[in-house]
Amino acid sequence: MKKYNFSPGPAMLPQIVLEEASQGLIDYNNTGLSVAEISHRSPIFLNIIEEATALVKEIYGIKDEYDVLWLPGGASAQMAIAPMNLVDKRQSIATLETGFWAKRAITAAEQICRVNVLATSKETNFDRIPHPKNWKLSSSTRYFYVVSNETIEGIQFHQFPSVNVPLVADMTSDFLSRPLPLEKFGVIFASAQKNFGIAGITCVLIRKDMLTNTVRRMIPNIFNYRTHIEHHSLFHTCPTFPIYTSLLALRWTKNQGGLDKIHSQNSEKTRLLYEEIDQNPFFKPIAVKEDRSVMNVCFRGISPATEAQFMTFAEQNNIVGIAGYPTVGGFRASIYNAMPLENVNVLINAMQTFATENEHSIS
Repeated sequence: MKKYNFSPGPAMLPQIVLEEASQGLIDYNNTGLSVAEISHRSPIFLNIIEEATALVKEIYGIKDEYDVLWLPGGASAQMAIAPMNLVDKRQSIATLETGFWAKRAITAAEQICRVNVLATSKETNFDRIPHPKNWKLSSSTRYFYVVSNETIEGIQFHQFPSVNVPLVADMTSDFLSRPLPLEKFGVIFASAQKNFGIAGITCVLIRKDMLTNTVRRMIPNIFNYRTHIEHHSLFHTCPTFPIYTSLLALRWTKNQGGLDKIHSQNSEKTRLLYEEIDQNPFFKPIAVKEDRSVMNVCFRGISPATEAQFMTFAEQNNIVGIAGYPTVGGFRASIYNAMPLENVNVLINAMQTFATENEHSIS
């Protein structure tokens, strides 16, 4: 029985990626070996990781100004590793408190350096990107940190800050989903499980000039970006199967026709769903319209009873993964690159049918 999976992560993958990954797990390219049991330093795996790196650069139009790393630990590890590598104790970073993941990053960075939170949307329950009129960056500011898309609250940067320092961005939930003004970014990191690959690997893009700064602290080799650049992400045994699955997802992404086309497709899917939320009398949006996420559509029912009823109705129609985060509640439909328009229409039709069947309750 087909399920319509709107899980925020681990999220659905393209069917062809699942099929190719499962075959490679059993017998990779007729070698008689599983891709999960070959040496990470073998010629076979070197070809895999080199192609994955080349595809990231090709899809984003990156040349030699960036290094691409494949690291374990997820985005949560990078929240600490990035300032550890880039910021001295006498320096600071600037950021905005935009939601759950921004708060977690602030806590991680405060253990390493000074953090200047320029603005917050806490007072409105993180339903928007705070837009202060005058950002005051101190002379010691090393970089401006952003979470490009907050999965829990369903808000997203549609325009990135223009400041006189590089941006460092957690793009876990919208990596490979749209073109970027790369000239603004010094570091981008994204853990797999949403728009590429499976959980267990993180892709990190580092502009080479970000590592010219002298950081006056001892960085353990395992956490030092330079270590992994020097060893081409093979300083230790890396998660080989997640990297292989990422390669398959990257191939699929390239075959979609580029980031402009992917962004257009994603925008159309979420436009249709937001339109339904806005006009359906049983639902209401969470985020303000101008900052709504293209990846995570968050909304509520008009009452707790309505939410419970629709959750049951959705499950009866094989729609899964739409429960909102516990601290936010309501619903969250995650619509990453692999989500077909057909699945979005199934959810929209379910919302319309639910409204028709229950219209007497609010008449």
